[in-house]
Amino acid sequence: MLPAERRREMARLIKNRGAVNTRELAEALGISTMTVRRDLKLLEERNQLELTWGGAVPLSFEANDIPRARKAVSMLEAKQVIARAACQFIKNEDFIALDAGTTSLELARLLPALPLTSLGVVTPDLEIALLLSGCDHISVFLSGGLIDPVSRACNDSDAVAYLRGLRLTMAFVGTNVWDAHHGITTSTSAKMHYKRQLMTSADKTFLLADASKYAKFSPWLVAGVERFDHIITDSGLTAEARAALEAAPAHLIIADA
Repeated sequence: MLPAERRREMARLIKNRGAVNTRELAEALGISTMTVRRDLKLLEERNQLELTWGGAVPLSFEANDIPRARKAVSMLEAKQVIARAACQFIKNEDFIALDAGTTSLELARLLPALPLTSLGVVTPDLEIALLLSGCDHISVFLSGGLIDPVSRACNDSDAVAYLRGLRLTMAFVGTNVWDAHHGITTSTSAKMHYKRQLMTSADKTFLLADASKYAKFSPWLVAGVERFDHIITDSGLTAEARAALEAAPAHLIIADA
């Protein structure tokens, strides 16, 4: 294999697998770890990947959570548009789940004004629970467990066990990263298990994700996009991304202001 072909294959492997170490690349390509390191350095200089301790990740890979304060102001208008589109599906006497996150928070802000007399909401998100707790016609259930200081939400094994006892009419699932190929991924196994259980416990599932998060992925797979009944996003998606998502069974909704 010529060096240029080898580097293209190396870049492809890293893009598809996410975080890969030098030993794995050496075994996959039948070369020495020293050659891998040289190639990785060159690919980084060409802005095709990011070097890590002992390996590399694609530029679209996000291993860690973004601080909530930063997320709260990022793509705020898009999140509000998505939230308004999601509201149309919520009916009187529904029992819904709002995943942790700032897009779910924007949806929660709209719930008190909906023409409903009774609504049940379960959430792992402390801010959402506090926001809705003062509404007489909304019953709020906080899934318990250890509070994650970054997301300010409870999503450990206790929270997952709590969800197993519930039957939800719909679940609104958030994500920091997503695309048609890698699906919905997240930064920790705890969040993966929580989101999976949200989907299992609900009759209908909605993915709420703005376009700025598209074509990125994290280590832990929650589900493929085909597992959702509806995907609600904003108009910032590329034509290629739209085509890929429209090929999936999920109903794609492009929310617009």
